[in-house]
Amino acid sequence: MIAEMANGLQSFGHDVTLLLQEGGAVDYPVRVPVVRVPALTPEHIPAADVLIPNFYPTVMPAYRSNKGRVVRLSNGYEPLWVPDKRAAEETYRLPVPVLAISRALQEQIGRATGRTSFLVQPGVDRAVFRPRPEVPRKRYRVFFIYRAESHGYFYKGSSDFFRAMERVRQAVPGVELLMVSTERVNIPTSVPHRVAEANTDEEMARLYAGCDLYVLASWFEALSLPVLEAMACGTPVVTTDCGGVRDFAVHGDNCFLVPPRSPEALARAIVQVLTGDALRERLRAGGLRTAARWTWQRFYWQVETALAKATTD
Repeated sequence: MIAEMANGLQSFGHDVTLLLQEGGAVDYPVRVPVVRVPALTPEHIPAADVLIPNFYPTVMPAYRSNKGRVVRLSNGYEPLWVPDKRAAEETYRLPVPVLAISRALQEQIGRATGRTSFLVQPGVDRAVFRPRPEVPRKRYRVFFIYRAESHGYFYKGSSDFFRAMERVRQAVPGVELLMVSTERVNIPTSVPHRVAEANTDEEMARLYAGCDLYVLASWFEALSLPVLEAMACGTPVVTTDCGGVRDFAVHGDNCFLVPPRSPEALARAIVQVLTGDALRERLRAGGLRTAARWTWQRFYWQVETALAKATTD
């Protein structure tokens, strides 16, 4: 999202620089200069018209630097999950404009601080995330992105998903479970599975497209780009009603929505979609229509418009 924001603003004629701490990797294609500094502290932040910190530990240094107008990008309300909740909350009380990536996130920020924010909704690259030729399979295949609770991702609902899959295996014998994980940890489940590597968007797109169903089991999400990516690949989706997905998720049209923290409801939905050929095709078609509207170009326009309003006294 940060790479797309930088590239998009540059394409609109703005002079954009990415500031990165030394040793940090750039895993996405960026067309703007990358400046590396020893630390993301006020003295190392260069002057600019606008500074856009994107995670709570970088907001206060940008604000204290007095090097430019601060506009904070929020990819999620951090006090919900980070250990230092007080420090995260303080950054939302600073007198700086906020860009929020979903209406649910705007509402969350509003409830916590009483402040309004600007809506900027990220998209998908349909040149990468697209349907692929079908490969005949004898068994249904479910795709899941695993994030470890031991690394702080308790809210991803992995335990709920694994309990749901135990029920699914009883109803749909032979169902395959394919996962990717960004953490080098043992995945705590007895459900038979395969873990694939995906180091690029292209590899992720092929994994989505090679499965019959993508499942999101999160308790809360500011948006969840993987759901949109799966839709763009023509992969039916079962997702929890976790907040941010409400901006685009329509139950029975482009996905199946279930309550968070309910393995039973999640299992029923997975079985219903896997075993319903007409239902899967309906969700597939609806997902493709939805993803077609969620473009990065729209995101660029929203960001530029929001920045213009946010920096006008």
